[in-house]
Amino acid sequence: LLLSGVGQAFVQQLPMMFTTTITENTWRGEALIPWTYFPPNVNKMNSYAIHGSGEKRVYEALNPIPKEDLVDGQQPNFHRLEYFQNFRLQSIMGEEWIQPESDLWKGKA
Repeated sequence: LLLSGVGQAFVQQLPMMFTTTITENTWRGEALIPWTYFPPNVNKMNSYAIHGSGEKRVYEALNPIPKEDLVDGQQPNFHRLEYFQNFRLQSIMGEEWIQPESDLWKGKA
């Protein structure tokens, strides 16, 4: 899902390489996200996980909405950018790294 603006999807169902490993009590998923999927100049980031189903479904976030900001009956919303934390891809790729250009984002960001 690629967004341009809050909740404005312009591409959905992007192909992605994904592998899983399941052991007795652990499930591990690993996704390889192509650089072309990242918008230019990424400066915020969050990560999410959803576990279980029905009444036992649990939503987790690396940077969750603070408890004092939660509202009764609020549904999960993974697009609340105000709760994302500052992030630069160079922090993991090296300061000299330059993000490849992507045709997916031309005229969008």
